[in-house]
Amino acid sequence: MNESCVFVGPTRVPKKSYPRIDFFPPAALGSVYRAFQQGYRRIGIIDGFFGNTPSVWHKEIMFVIAQGTEVVGAASTGALRAAELAPYGMRGIGNIYRLYHRAAIADDDEVCVTHAIEELDFMPLSEPMISIRYTLRDLRHRGGITKAEETAVAAALKAMHFSERTLDHIRAAIAAQMSPARAATVWESYTALRRDAKGDDGKRLLEWLSAPRRPDAKPDWDFPRTVHWVHQFEDRLDDVPGLGEKPV
Repeated sequence: MNESCVFVGPTRVPKKSYPRIDFFPPAALGSVYRAFQQGYRRIGIIDGFFGNTPSVWHKEIMFVIAQGTEVVGAASTGALRAAELAPYGMRGIGNIYRLYHRAAIADDDEVCVTHAIEELDFMPLSEPMISIRYTLRDLRHRGGITKAEETAVAAALKAMHFSERTLDHIRAAIAAQMSPARAATVWESYTALRRDAKGDDGKRLLEWLSAPRRPDAKPDWDFPRTVHWVHQFEDRLDDVPGLGEKPV
């Protein structure tokens, strides 16, 4: 067992390039707590389950930080949790974390995607809004679209449910703003410039965990052992899936 582990799913990162990190499926309720129980003292969160699956708790992250464990987040659920828990010692990595931390973006759907099952390596089936924004910005910087067109395409896609932000819908949103001939050229440029903002930040997190650990300041707060915490992580701990088990 390595010292470090990372929870990752649809975000594409080169796992084989980091043999000193153990990889697990997206984090859910209890995942970070179970990782601490297993002996990991550097825990990274990239992706996390949500919706029909209970999400990883803020309190379990705070609990393991209070025990001296380093917890870092990036790219997706990890960036969100890191922005929310920065005052309690969770470290954020990458551009997406910084955008959330300074409230330049706020919605969860900026990083949400639909994805395939675990047996298909959680392959993403839609595009994260944040990557769409980065690609449109790059396209504008290269003179491919105007600022007004960038804004209109982004607004049309933002209005969709995150599951509908597929390449076909992106292409249609571009086509709605210009002539067919120009839309074909713009689409070709879009696909050539297509950004993977989450994957880039995920790699940054893996690089961080691959480097020697930096000394962390001891938390200046006491862990709040609330009734909810006792109910879920003490009285009903047997209901929390084991590390790597499929969440209920």
